[in-house]
Amino acid sequence: MSSKTTQSELEQRLLAVADDCRRSFLHSVGTLDTTLAARLSRLPPDEWADDPALAAWPQLQPQLKSLRRADAALCQWQLGLYGLCSDCEAELSHAQLLADPCRQRCDHCEEKYQKAQHASWTL
Repeated sequence: MSSKTTQSELEQRLLAVADDCRRSFLHSVGTLDTTLAARLSRLPPDEWADDPALAAWPQLQPQLKSLRRADAALCQWQLGLYGLCSDCEAELSHAQLLADPCRQRCDHCEEKYQKAQHASWTL
C-alpha cells in the first residue's frame, strides 16, 4: 500500500467492518443468552471468540467466523502485515481489500484453502 490516503481509507473501512461485525455478534449473543452477552461486553472484543460458552450456540458459528476474520485483519494491521496474503505473503490489491477488508489470502491461496477445507469434511 503506497499512499497515506489509501492506508487511511483502508484502515477506516477495516475498523468500520470490524465494529459492525462486533456489534452484530454481541446483539445475536444477547438474543440467545443475555448473561453471556453481558459477560462478553466486559471483555476486550478480541477475546470474545475464545469464550468456551459459545460452543452451546452452533447458530452463532457464521458470525463467529466473521468475528475471527475481523480480529485477524485488525491484528495484521497492528503488526504491519495488513494487505499481505497470510499464506504466501503476496500483496493484496487495494480493490480486493476495499471489497473485503478482512481478506486474508490471495486468490491462489484462498482456492487452496477452500479445497483443503472441503477435503476435511466428513459425512
